Amino acid sequence: MMQFRGMPVVTSWHLTVPAEDWTWVRSPSRARRRLKQGHRQNVRHYQRPSPDFLVVNGTIHCHPARLLDLQRRLQDESNHL
Repeated sequence: MMQFRGMPVVTSWHLTVPAEDWTWVRSPSRARRRLKQGHRQNVRHYQRPSPDFLVVNGTIHCHPARLLDLQRRLQDESNHL
């Protein structure tokens, strides 16, 4: 278990949020309009890591990818000092 500023950090792969990938549609605005009309569109629905850190009872909960990103940013900051 890792600690950040004295608080234990717990990671969980379940901390995700729903997301949409609209890169396969030719015109996103037209696709959104047609989606409201009930037409199927070529939009990919997936789960991405949650950008938030949750603090519950003095313990930080986050997605492992988010923790890795935080560690890289802190390492870059310490290299610049």
